[in-house]
Amino acid sequence: MGLVRFLLAAAVVINHTGPLYGLVMTDAYMAIKVFFIISGFYMALILTEKYNGPGQTRLFYSNRFLRLFPLYWAVLLLSLGVSLVFKFGLHTALLLGPWQTWLHKLDPAVAALLAAANLTIFGQDILFFSHITDAGTLSFSADALYRPTPAWFFLLIPQAWTVSLELVFYAFAPWLVRRGTGTLLALAGLSFGLRALVYLADLPFDPWKQRFFPVECGFFLLGILSYRLYVALKPVVFPQPALWTVFGLYLASILGYQFLPGFYVKEFYLYTATVLSVPLLFRLTKRLPLDRAVGELSYPIYITHWTVIMAVEYACGRTHLPVIALIVTVAASLALNKLVADPIERIRQRRVLASR
Repeated sequence: MGLVRFLLAAAVVINHTGPLYGLVMTDAYMAIKVFFIISGFYMALILTEKYNGPGQTRLFYSNRFLRLFPLYWAVLLLSLGVSLVFKFGLHTALLLGPWQTWLHKLDPAVAALLAAANLTIFGQDILFFSHITDAGTLSFSADALYRPTPAWFFLLIPQAWTVSLELVFYAFAPWLVRRGTGTLLALAGLSFGLRALVYLADLPFDPWKQRFFPVECGFFLLGILSYRLYVALKPVVFPQPALWTVFGLYLASILGYQFLPGFYVKEFYLYTATVLSVPLLFRLTKRLPLDRAVGELSYPIYITHWTVIMAVEYACGRTHLPVIALIVTVAASLALNKLVADPIERIRQRRVLASR
């Protein structure tokens, strides 16, 4: 499923820059939900088949830490460095603008909390529900994003709020994957029921319908249920042409998103197609090294793209921004994987082997 993950990450980049010569692919809002479903599938897979012995839960947590944080910290330093170059060399603060404007006004505790969110990822999603008051304090409100200074402005990698939600899911994942299917269905029903209530309450679309963990966790649960479907289908023999057909149709649903009718129809179709297709896509691609290598680019693409977009737009303007930003983001991601992620991955795999 590496190509799928790569395309979803590219879709987020394109959504943040504008259509790539008319191509939109899937909406970033929906792409993130699909990422959550795929994450639920993979966590259920590895907790069931890889981290399933005594003491393995602790290893799961520590290996997840090694998977996410070293690369995140490398990009955080990169974002800080690029912003400082722009500040002192080109006289624009870039991502440091809010810090430059507000640092002397911020309550020290608030400044420490914002710095901690940047360093630890934890709580970044909550910052989208809060804003900075004129007194420099942090205030929570239903419409925080529409206030003059939302707290997320102080994040150097603002899109990492999704990683914050992932971390919350990881905390519960070892418990969730051991629950019965009925329990998972009930929990997913509660999550989507709460999502319906959020819609009926007419709360602001952002952040309540896309950053609030209780209404997002249903997608992670769908991923776990998709893994259950994968297990159930293991004895069934599928011809390779049939699997490739499913793969092609699913890619068409991502690439042809803009041609589907109606927002809610698109949502229902894409999420349903993901839950039903992922078990077959994983079966088809799990032994394809190239597909895996392409998929490994999805995380660095996602966490680097905002810094790249800001720098490229300032340097080159918006002409051809989507294609230039995507190329630079992929190139930066290849370098980050080579220098940071690959050595860490070897350590992670040695730890798994040693534990056995």
